[in-house]
Amino acid sequence: MAAVDWTKLPKDLLNLISQRINDEVDLIRFQSVCSTWRSSSVPNHHPISPFKFPLLKFPFLSDPNDIDTINSNNNTLFCYLTKQNLYLIQPPQQQQEEQRLLRPWLVGVGQNAHGQPKYFHPVNQDCSFVVHSVIDHNTLSVLHMGSTYFIMDIDVKINRQLIISQEYMYPKKVVAVTCHGKTPLVVGMLAFPPYPLLLKCGDEDWKVIPDMSMKFEDICVFKGRPYAIDEIGKTIMIGPDSSVHLVAEPLVGGGNIKFLVESEGDLLLSEAYDCLSIDLNDPVRIDLFKLNEKEKKWVKLTSLGDRVLFLGLGLVYSFSVSASDLCVSKGNCIIFESMSSERELYVLDLDDGQLSLFYDNPEYSNLFWLPRTWIRARYQVC
Repeated sequence: MAAVDWTKLPKDLLNLISQRINDEVDLIRFQSVCSTWRSSSVPNHHPISPFKFPLLKFPFLSDPNDIDTINSNNNTLFCYLTKQNLYLIQPPQQQQEEQRLLRPWLVGVGQNAHGQPKYFHPVNQDCSFVVHSVIDHNTLSVLHMGSTYFIMDIDVKINRQLIISQEYMYPKKVVAVTCHGKTPLVVGMLAFPPYPLLLKCGDEDWKVIPDMSMKFEDICVFKGRPYAIDEIGKTIMIGPDSSVHLVAEPLVGGGNIKFLVESEGDLLLSEAYDCLSIDLNDPVRIDLFKLNEKEKKWVKLTSLGDRVLFLGLGLVYSFSVSASDLCVSKGNCIIFESMSSERELYVLDLDDGQLSLFYDNPEYSNLFWLPRTWIRARYQVC
């Protein structure tokens, strides 16, 4: 039987196939097959990205009903957000077996204007990697760590001098999911007091999350739904109809900086106690909790086991990964970025409380940089 040349498939058929691929890792692999498949696939059929998010002026709403001014004012300024995924890309299995010291690559992946993958440093968004040839993701292990949204453009209806001034409030973090088929549900947390949460489902008007008087600390996607936590630990889930559901009562006491992290099917809460503006001589305390969905409360977690938590990388990425997938010697560690002016990355070993600089740790230091031993590329600063 003669071999089939899959590169000769009709472009219309390839385009239809690519439209039915819902998983973004699978779409990247589809585009890795050959140039014909890559050019015939849809550049970005994600039903949400890119989308508009309102830019509000100071001072923010004293009355949540004032949100109506956003929905009714044609001169409201918007920014446009585009999706970026974070992947852990591991070398081909054959190379792994031949060289046990090969490290994986932790990288942000978006798309350029032509629908081709674009690779970003996960912490320094000004740094992107230019790959000389298309990476064949079909020979690699690609683990999806999480997603976030970045500002790619600003509506220029208003004088640009106003845009670059300090009178507009940009979103600190945005998550988006689909509900009722392909209806987008967008939830965004503003980066300025009183740190409100805005949401919008499909073509509906923007809303402010009700009954949350405290400032919001973090938002994430868990089991396909947006979750949010405020500064006292009260946690909510937003349903597909924009309804708000309490999933955890407030904590007693607790740290002043909170991160929500999905880990192996559980939702974890990491609480930091004034330790994100530190140096190596300062004591560090980070408490961990796991959500008990049935009892609607956070339960203290004593160990992460084999897991390593990354908290707020680039101020947006929080995720969990096994030590074996990272090719590091042990788990039960937390990687976090300080809030100091230097924005250092630290590694906290929860077993002994030891704190070390990320880039001084040989097991982690090259994790964000392109592995030249198995991918040929150069990097550039945009």
